[in-house]
Amino acid sequence: MVELRNLEKAYDMAGGKFFVLRRINIDIGQGEFLTIMGPSGAGKSTLLSILGMLDSAWSGEFHFAGQPVHKLNLKQRNELHKQYVGFVFQSYHLIDNLTVFENLEIPLSYKNVPRAERVSKVCDILD
Repeated sequence: MVELRNLEKAYDMAGGKFFVLRRINIDIGQGEFLTIMGPSGAGKSTLLSILGMLDSAWSGEFHFAGQPVHKLNLKQRNELHKQYVGFVFQSYHLIDNLTVFENLEIPLSYKNVPRAERVSKVCDILD
């Protein structure tokens, strides 16, 4: 499902490149769970941003659900992200001026779920 080969993320600094991630190799099969642990500044959030296709400034190979993410353009990555990826944030990032129902419905609308099905799913969750 997820395969990373020699993934690297670096920032250009005055003294040269500063690597946040270097030579990362990971295989995650469908249904497997993964824990990413490390001290502050170790690159955990950076790795999650790359895995979630929110960051595209990296090098190496990244395959997700059989797709070569490293070869996809931005639109193709966004479609893959929209279809497969969801995040649960420590902070909820709810939209203040929307109801709970509307906040739950938004991600389903991004996935082009028909309105009647969205309403049914949100009602089931809230029940």
